[in-house]
Amino acid sequence: METMLSWIIGLAVIAGVVLLAMGIIELRSTVRTLKEFLETTENFLKPTLEQMKETLQSMKKVADNMTTVTEDAKVLSGSAREIGQSVQRLTENVRSVTTVVENITSLATTEVSGLKAGIRAGVKVFLKNLVSGKEKG
Repeated sequence: METMLSWIIGLAVIAGVVLLAMGIIELRSTVRTLKEFLETTENFLKPTLEQMKETLQSMKKVADNMTTVTEDAKVLSGSAREIGQSVQRLTENVRSVTTVVENITSLATTEVSGLKAGIRAGVKVFLKNLVSGKEKG
C-alpha cells in the first residue's frame, strides 16, 4: 500500500509539474501578447500625442492673436472716442465762431444803417440849408 501511495503521490507531483509548466507557458504567451499590445498602442499614440501637442500650440497662437486683436480693437475704440470728442469740440467752436460772426454782422448792419440814416439826414439838412441860403441871398 505504501508503494501505491508513493505512486499516487508521484503521479500527483508529475501532474502538478505539468500543470505548472502549462500555466507558465500560457503566462509567457499572455505576457508576449501584452507586450505586442503595448508596443502597438505606443506606436499608435505617439503620432496622436504629437498632433495634440501641435494642436495645442496652434490654439495657443490663436489665443495670443485674439488677445492682440482685442487690444488693437480697444486702441481703435479709444481713438474713435477721441475723434468723436474732437469733432464735438470742433462743432462747439464752429458754433461759437458763427455766433460771433452773426453778432459782428448784426452790429455792422446796425452801424451801416445808422451811418446811412446820418448821411441822409446830413444831406437833407445840407440841401435844405443850401436851398434856403439861395433864397436869402
